[in-house]
Amino acid sequence: MNRPVFRVALAGWGLAGRYFHAPFIAATPGLELAAVATSRQPERELFPSLQVVPSFDDLVSSPEIDVVVIATPNRLHVPQARAALEAGKHVVVEKPVATASAEWSELIALASRRHRLLVPFHNRRWDGDFLTVRALLEEERLGPVHFFAGVWPRYRPQETKRAGWKAEPDPTAGVLYDLGAHLVDQALLLFGAPEGMSARVARLRPDTVNDDWLRITLTFPPTERNPVRVTTLLEVDSLNAAPAPRFHVRGRDATYEKFGLDPQEAALREGQMPGAPGWGEEPEENWGTLYGSEGTRERVPTLPGDYGAFYRALYASLAHSAPPPVDPRDALLQLQILESARPA
Repeated sequence: MNRPVFRVALAGWGLAGRYFHAPFIAATPGLELAAVATSRQPERELFPSLQVVPSFDDLVSSPEIDVVVIATPNRLHVPQARAALEAGKHVVVEKPVATASAEWSELIALASRRHRLLVPFHNRRWDGDFLTVRALLEEERLGPVHFFAGVWPRYRPQETKRAGWKAEPDPTAGVLYDLGAHLVDQALLLFGAPEGMSARVARLRPDTVNDDWLRITLTFPPTERNPVRVTTLLEVDSLNAAPAPRFHVRGRDATYEKFGLDPQEAALREGQMPGAPGWGEEPEENWGTLYGSEGTRERVPTLPGDYGAFYRALYASLAHSAPPPVDPRDALLQLQILESARPA
């Protein structure tokens, strides 16, 4: 049986388009990376058949394109996603998918009327360390969990020169809608809908125009599977020069702690492509530790990260009507939380 092929176009060739989307689209059987709307020139040795078109309008008007991936500056996500859906395309939208939950709700309704997929892009669901946390919880290695911390370690005392449009005043360009979107998404995926929250978002560096510090606390009710209330602490601090654990999870029977970031982004920036030997694997010295009773310590191998799983699942949705890799309703709840945390 011949495998159906879906032609995918990218809007944007910045960090997201070049590294988080293009390599994985090109590596997915049944998906063809066909076109990109950008003023830059893609690397022909890596993407020889990629057609460059001058504008987003040219991209969405092409009858040869089945899927449009929105990887442009955040302020363009909603209008471009709307235009692509109205043109009859399936749409993948980089996070943050919108500024407001009402905007995203309207896009969900539009996608439903057009019978098209609308999929938020949350690749950090396939970070190896997060996959490891999920596995530990599913295997009940920690017992009932009562505390979860997801911290994004970074130290940037000055705004970086490569910040580009993120250095311009924009409510979605700070850490709340950028890294905060990932942290909130991961907490919701682990524990469901929260019953309460508190948040503080601030701008600490004198040379930055957008928020660079956040702390969000979410509480989750007991469930049949985890019969205790869970408190989650989500934090980004651009002025923390000390090592901080990426994940810290406490349960009745054990505590898991993990430092460092998933290696896939660094590998992509260094020019590696998905499928290289050892893709997504962390060296043993970066594995997390499980602390148990009576002072026991166990090194826990980090599961390999796999951003390509998103596009393999997207293909299954397109070709076989399988569930999308990320449910658009998940982003709706996430946006409601980010809206509540956003300073007035």
